Amino acid sequence: MKKLISKAIIGKIVYKVETDKSFDITFKDLEKSIKNNNFSIPGIHDLKKTYTKANLPLDKDFEYTIVQLCNAKSSHKALTKLSYDMGVMMPKSIIIAREDGKTTLRFMKMKPAMVGMMFPDLNIAPMSKKIMGTLKKIVDEAIQ
Repeated sequence: MKKLISKAIIGKIVYKVETDKSFDITFKDLEKSIKNNNFSIPGIHDLKKTYTKANLPLDKDFEYTIVQLCNAKSSHKALTKLSYDMGVMMPKSIIIAREDGKTTLRFMKMKPAMVGMMFPDLNIAPMSKKIMGTLKKIVDEAIQ
């Protein structure tokens, strides 16, 4: 029962897609899509390398990388014109992984209404909606 509930909740807050493309090709396509949508990549966290350095056991096909992305113009506006507190939602992250023979991409969906409730004095729901739409576009382009 707990797994069923967890899966239902995750589906509401995590956008996840899969592809038959290899991890490496999907990663390159993700990088291209990020750049084509006016974001940069300030950080890449390869957990395979992290776990290997820590001598932790891994399946031979383990791949799990967190790609951080940033739209400098939007984040600059959010921090300098609206609130430093908005930094808790930056940078955005997209995860690329190998799972059950497939390459998956996922990110956390921040509902614009929820973001609006976090910052009631700011009218940021429209900006949040736009950013979530762009993240979805980036991921969908990467798997095509």
